[in-house]
Amino acid sequence: MEANLVLAAFRAIIDVQAHLRQCHQAVQRWEEVVTACRLQRCEAWEHFRFSQRLQARRRQGRRIRCVRNLQMLWQRLPGRRWWVYPRSSDWWDNFVMRIWGEEKWLENFRMSSPYTPHLGRFLPAQATMGDRRINTLDQEDCCSGIRSTFDWLVDALRDVLQRQRTEMRAPVSVERRVAVALWWMASTMSYRTVAHQFGLARSTVAGIVVEVTRAITEALLDRVVYLRDPDKVSAG
Repeated sequence: MEANLVLAAFRAIIDVQAHLRQCHQAVQRWEEVVTACRLQRCEAWEHFRFSQRLQARRRQGRRIRCVRNLQMLWQRLPGRRWWVYPRSSDWWDNFVMRIWGEEKWLENFRMSSPYTPHLGRFLPAQATMGDRRINTLDQEDCCSGIRSTFDWLVDALRDVLQRQRTEMRAPVSVERRVAVALWWMASTMSYRTVAHQFGLARSTVAGIVVEVTRAITEALLDRVVYLRDPDKVSAG
């Protein structure tokens, strides 16, 4: 009887030890799984960090190559010869303004005397333009001819077209601006031809034509263009 009890106890001890070994093996397998997961996570994180560093190096390399290429292109570019391309205005300053007579002004600028019967009625002796008063020509000055019309137009538009002088360059004078616009309107020349004629750039001529046309429309349209009473015109 006692031998059977001892044998049963011995078997129970053996079973407990086997169960403990199984539990220990299960814990070891779980630790191995956790360790493997941690290793995989670390490997994934390291791989991510490595890819980020690699992309940063590639971006930096591209920037360096781009800067080097730009430096090489800049070194190959020819040097700038002028800040402003040199042009001559001798034709306008010394020939037109000093030598041309009334016939030449009429032929090329197509301007009439300021005191024609229909204009003299609508240009009063004291005409105002904003805060500036413009003295129109006296009747005696009417005989001076076409040049006086140009001078009157320049004085009327001076406040609108006058530009400030800077350290970089001198502005185009109001007389020259008005002459460029009138020359372009009175002829079939292109901007290129007018630019060569007056010693200016094509873009400058295009801008001057627009500015002078707008200034004439805004400042002189209501003073020069007179619409008669439609009832009186229809009645004859």
